[in-house]
Amino acid sequence: DQAGCSKRASFNVEGEQGGRFCAQHKAQGMVDVKSKRCEHAGCRTKPSYNFEGEERRWFCMKHKEQGMVNVRIRRCEHAGCEKGACFNFEGECRGIFCVQHKVEGMVDVNTNRF
Repeated sequence: DQAGCSKRASFNVEGEQGGRFCAQHKAQGMVDVKSKRCEHAGCRTKPSYNFEGEERRWFCMKHKEQGMVNVRIRRCEHAGCEKGACFNFEGECRGIFCVQHKVEGMVDVNTNRF
């Protein structure tokens, strides 16, 4: 609703449908009504957890169910490794191995390089 603002409107009064303001122009007390939230009643945290093999994120770390894993991060492709993958060869966009299992010549592709 802010005249001239082209940023994504994600904020509104709790319980209202659809965003009316961006983070910069939101009024005090407004919340992000666009982003996914943990399915636990009353929790406003962004979810990261579900069961292995599932893509949709349902719960935050605090409210995850037993056996759930972080499905937001890309995992190392080494068998049995649960660490995040951030290493691949120069020019690649996605990590495939963690620091422990990287192959010689691989670089951290998740870190911005200027």
